[in-house]
Amino acid sequence: MMKLGIIRGFDNASFDYVKDRGLEFIELCRNNHKEAEAVVSNVESIKANIARTGIPIGSIGRWAADPNTGGKIDAVELKALTDLLDAAVAVNCPVFVCGCNYDKNVSMYKNYNAALELFGTFLDRVKGKNIKIAVYNCSWENFVYNPSTWNVVLGELPELMIKYDCSHSFERGDNYLAELSDWGDRVAHMHVKGAVKAGSKHVDDSPAGMDGIDWKQVFAIMYSRKYDGGLSIEPHSATWRADSELGEKGIGFTMNYIRQFIL
Repeated sequence: MMKLGIIRGFDNASFDYVKDRGLEFIELCRNNHKEAEAVVSNVESIKANIARTGIPIGSIGRWAADPNTGGKIDAVELKALTDLLDAAVAVNCPVFVCGCNYDKNVSMYKNYNAALELFGTFLDRVKGKNIKIAVYNCSWENFVYNPSTWNVVLGELPELMIKYDCSHSFERGDNYLAELSDWGDRVAHMHVKGAVKAGSKHVDDSPAGMDGIDWKQVFAIMYSRKYDGGLSIEPHSATWRADSELGEKGIGFTMNYIRQFIL
């Protein structure tokens, strides 16, 4: 059964917030080394909060990393990423998310080799462990975000999965329904974030259900692909900041809207 959670922190207040709102997990999204190191150094307190509240960590991800330098994986960057991956394993997190940056100074061939090396290293590291490796479908310091690149990288690495966010494909003008239909069986985790465009122009990342994404068809496709993973609410808009009154109302709106599709 699909579970509804939210991107949040890992302090006591974050765990209490998620429990009090009736959500089912926390996702940790780390955007820089300092944020990633904080998770690594707080594994024991995270485990204590999981035990205290019964709220698990549903996904841990590292965005905007730059491990690919000249078509090779930088050892220091790889160490930082694998430390975070090990932390995810330690707190029994079922999904680890990362991307691979593109280095324009070398050929496409070398960039693909770097991506295969990076994700292959992650997959080897978690063999026999209850965690999936997923590449995010956002283009922020990541080139493995659409079907043409998935055909190469996921085609070569059959255990590599996708963290899918419809809003990224929608805002690029791509066909998110076709992507989910074709790749839904490789999706390990999903973000729930709305998006609004006026013509081709981005307007806002509004709450899911108050946006331009056809969530009814999204869920119909994912049920047909037997998806039973996490649905992670992502408050991503300056209009709907999670720490504002309107943002809190937006989270409540999304919770009520999305729950009608969780059967």
